Amino acid sequence: MATTYDDVRAVLGDPRFSRNLRYPGAPRLLPDADLSDDPHALVNMDPPAHTRLRRIVQAAFTPRRAESWRPRIQAVADELLAEMRAGASPADLMATFAFPLPIDIICELLGVPAEDSHQFRSWSDTFLSTSTASAPERSKAAEEFAAYVRALVTARRRAPGEDLLDDLINAHDADDRLSEDELARMVRGLIVAGHETTGNVIGRGILTLLRHPDQLAALREEPALLPNAVEEILRMEVPGHGGLLRVATETLSLPSGGTVSQGQAVLAPVVAANFDPRYFPAPDTFDIRRTDDKHVAFGHGPHYCLGANLARIELQVAIGTVVRGFPGLALVGTVQELTWTRGSRVCGLSQLPVTW
Repeated sequence: MATTYDDVRAVLGDPRFSRNLRYPGAPRLLPDADLSDDPHALVNMDPPAHTRLRRIVQAAFTPRRAESWRPRIQAVADELLAEMRAGASPADLMATFAFPLPIDIICELLGVPAEDSHQFRSWSDTFLSTSTASAPERSKAAEEFAAYVRALVTARRRAPGEDLLDDLINAHDADDRLSEDELARMVRGLIVAGHETTGNVIGRGILTLLRHPDQLAALREEPALLPNAVEEILRMEVPGHGGLLRVATETLSLPSGGTVSQGQAVLAPVVAANFDPRYFPAPDTFDIRRTDDKHVAFGHGPHYCLGANLARIELQVAIGTVVRGFPGLALVGTVQELTWTRGSRVCGLSQLPVTW
């Protein structure tokens, strides 16, 4: 396990650490089949195949394109919070706001029916599981999700639109840059990545502010601190703690001096890098006035998060709107009474009960 900032960046950025865990005798995080077995998933690919696929979709997630979504994200946030305010108090912020916001946005960006989002949540929870679901259950969820995407693609070919899904279909049909399996996995991956981590960071970020009333008060007094606050939340509250296993394709040394042998598996959790005191003084202190932005919450190297620009704007809008619109927001019960997801690659709150 890489535990220093420099070592984590080295593992994530060095092409000699491969995501191909599909050869006989490869190191495994789980004894049974899991998401690392899918050769068509972007997260399992190495360059140049990874570079080819990423290039097809990256234009949709540039800083300028992401910024153009801010008004729409704000409108969705306002609508969801108006519904929450009009409903019963207390409410579960995860179910009413934190997850619906990024789900609505990624569905709209792709051109996928948002009313199917409950299915996405169920499928993604299952195949991201590390212990709460069996290997057959994970495989079944992945296949059901793939079948859904195939049906979606078939329907869109009959009735084309102007969304990212149409761009991906054209990359297969017109340009022959995507295979059918790659197309299905790309759509599925964007749906999962587009809501799972962002929704969890929204919930964890709001909870962190509630746990630090001095920081929450400072943010309310100085709204210009919002981008800083979001970066500090990302540094401390990234939900994918363990990261994805990689294997060394040759024997090499890390910046710390440690040696990794050829064929050896390495975990490089970004949370370890983000709490390295050599880069983040008093790393356990939540401080929205930190001015450095060196965290690696979105990863580093070839697999740097494709949707990082969009996620940042979603987080700024979501957290800023809650802070402004609910001055009396308070946690129901104690922090110790909250329940967290277990047995998953993504760690988040099961519920976040709040009143206002």
